Amino acid sequence: MIELRDVCFSYGDGFSLRNICLRIERGSFVLLVGANGSGKTTLLKILAGLLPIHSGSVRLDGRLVGSEELRELSCYVFHNPFDQIVGSTVEEDIAFGLENLGLNRNCIRNKVDRALRMFNLLEKSSANPLTLSGGTAQKLAVASMYVLEPEVFLLDEPTSMLDDLGVEELKEALSELKKLGKTIIISTHEPRVFFELATSVVHMVDGGVDFHGSVNAFIERQFGDVEL
Repeated sequence: MIELRDVCFSYGDGFSLRNICLRIERGSFVLLVGANGSGKTTLLKILAGLLPIHSGSVRLDGRLVGSEELRELSCYVFHNPFDQIVGSTVEEDIAFGLENLGLNRNCIRNKVDRALRMFNLLEKSSANPLTLSGGTAQKLAVASMYVLEPEVFLLDEPTSMLDDLGVEELKEALSELKKLGKTIIISTHEPRVFFELATSVVHMVDGGVDFHGSVNAFIERQFGDVEL
């Protein structure tokens, strides 16, 4: 369980996050929603260990943790999946992080093959990642993180570049991660896309959290800045 207690962060021109108090249970599928500038991406980067908190605390199962441990625990999938592609083929991209860890070739081969099968990428294994559709590129980005065995997956507006087929491909990949008990947190302007997978919704406004509850309770609230 991840718990944020009175977490604040500022980029220097005023506070972007104000006194965030939030509990995220292990294995949950959480949607972060709210208007542009409400703090969703900043909160994701805090959870990913990409930004340091300025005050407050982050705890993992009751124990204080810092940015370094959060980076080891989680992975961050960027708004544009092509921004994090580094390999010249799909399988090379999946293997990249494992090679940096210094794992032996057999171990890397087994992990890459498992990811290719799990995310239905076998037929694309030799393809240039830059030629992939948006949905397949999102799956590749998730697969490249999956092989590193993080506990928490953080995705920033993953459907913004996708057509309907791409959205379904992404949902299939995330469904597989959910079955494995991974914690998934998604910043999105299209929460309805993920309602069938989500366990809770967090609504943010002006750098704070003003709602955290079930999908049904969120729908009943009818927040004016979120399109359902």
